[in-house]
Amino acid sequence: MDIITWGFDPGMVLVRGATAEDGMRYGDLLKRIATRKKNPVKVRLLVWHDDMASHMLMKNNPGFYGTMFPSIDGLINAYYSESHQAYNADWYAKVCADEIPNIHLHVRNVPTKFLTQGLEDETAPWNPSANMTKMYISHHQKMLLIDYETPKLAKGYVMGHNSITDFWDTKEHKFRDIRRERFYTMDHGKLQKKAWKQGQYFEGPNYRLTEAQQRDKERAVQSYIDQNSYVTKPYQDVSCRVLGPILYDLNHNFCQAWSESTRPSSIFTELCWFVQLPASLRPPNPFKKAGDWMHNEMDPEFIARRNKIPLSAFNLPSGNHNLQLLRTQPLHGEKCIKECYANLTRQMLHYMFIQNQYVQYEPWAKHLVDCAGKLRKAGYVEPIYVFMLTSTPEKTGMDLPTYDVASTLGLSESMRVEHQESVEKARKLKASRKITPKELSIQGIKVFMGSLWTCAEIERKLEPSDYEEIYIHTKVAVVDDAAFTIGSANLNLRSMALDSELNVLSDAHDVAYRLRVDLFSQCTKMPGPDAFGNMKDTFNKWDEIASKNKALMKVGKMLNSQLLPFYVDREPGFPVI
Repeated sequence: MDIITWGFDPGMVLVRGATAEDGMRYGDLLKRIATRKKNPVKVRLLVWHDDMASHMLMKNNPGFYGTMFPSIDGLINAYYSESHQAYNADWYAKVCADEIPNIHLHVRNVPTKFLTQGLEDETAPWNPSANMTKMYISHHQKMLLIDYETPKLAKGYVMGHNSITDFWDTKEHKFRDIRRERFYTMDHGKLQKKAWKQGQYFEGPNYRLTEAQQRDKERAVQSYIDQNSYVTKPYQDVSCRVLGPILYDLNHNFCQAWSESTRPSSIFTELCWFVQLPASLRPPNPFKKAGDWMHNEMDPEFIARRNKIPLSAFNLPSGNHNLQLLRTQPLHGEKCIKECYANLTRQMLHYMFIQNQYVQYEPWAKHLVDCAGKLRKAGYVEPIYVFMLTSTPEKTGMDLPTYDVASTLGLSESMRVEHQESVEKARKLKASRKITPKELSIQGIKVFMGSLWTCAEIERKLEPSDYEEIYIHTKVAVVDDAAFTIGSANLNLRSMALDSELNVLSDAHDVAYRLRVDLFSQCTKMPGPDAFGNMKDTFNKWDEIASKNKALMKVGKMLNSQLLPFYVDREPGFPVI
């Protein structure tokens, strides 16, 4: 099993029962298949790891530095449970020390020398925040490749999903679903000690609580923990399973990445280990020296062995779909995913559906307007319908790039502060204002931009806290029920030019149609027209559905579906990359 992922949380439970920790942890699943007596599986895990600074900010490999960084993010106070932290630290320590047979961990980064090359034909913001974030180009690919050396059994996955517990959810995105991970506002161990001091306090070695006192104490403790913890937000994502000759390319991507990666350096692990405790309290160092690792590489001949497997070994007699693997790969000068979006937009004749974590790449929006204009000049009179779903940007530094796209596509008013500033600027300079939806419609483009929400299912009037935005992590585009792309790439500058990304592109009409139907039904409870049908009624209905849900939220009623208009009302920050 070959795994490439942006980050890896070994404590994540994949298939969950009643709660987030009800089931087998990802790390235990890998240990089980790697150590079983019959047909043990060789597991190669490749993650992005730049340096300690990037880890402190992103926390994408929780446990990599033991329990030194227990929070889930560098910008918010949110911590894993004590048991989850301990499990992750132990798992990484054992894997790095080669104590778990058949599991090998490699890390990789993107050298900063590729930054200039990636930005050669791009326009990047220039400010302290942007200059700092662009120094950390990430490896953002997510893929699985299983049993490649047995072609008849081989299968692969090209994914949007991160292998981190807070990205787990179901397609229903239930409000505060306890199967999603619970995080704590302070270190979990400290929180439990504080919680025990709530309510009536009992002490003394011989003091025994009555049953009533025990119940009251447990309620007080649990109440305090509930007040200082929360279930993580809902996440929307899409991944795809692939079979056939594309596995040949998926293997090339993995083998190339593996050969360009390294075992984790002992420099940082030893540093982090020793700075945690005073010298007198330091336990023995649990990490092997990097030199020891270099002589203990698992199955070093696997790439040479795989190179002997011909492409034809993966042919599917019953296969009837075309599928292409695309990359943004700064180490090799590839921007094929950017070309993919450009070509899909250029060839679009009826509609384009985009569900993406970040819709922040202004050159794409301008390209869309230009392509529609060329169709009009060529005599094509049918409207182009654009459906865009994205989330409220998690950082204010992402607001202006989002606004650049929204305002280019007639939706300046969806971001109030930026819109008012643009109106005032146009008035002072006596310049033209941002294009309106009506004006863009005359040019042949109708655009809907929305976000997804869920709410509590209760009879009383809902409070604002009873609504929750669904974080869209998806990276999907569907065009005309004729083609689609799925993968790890966002529609922003990083994914188009800097971060390594992996997508698939296909002209499988039946799959494109089913994907569109599934995603439309999920967010509106309506599938839209039959394959290749007219999107006019569906477009108008989306606007009605979103407006109705917005009105329901305003008066504290349950939503009819997940769809609401996209709207941001806050001061933007300095743009980041």
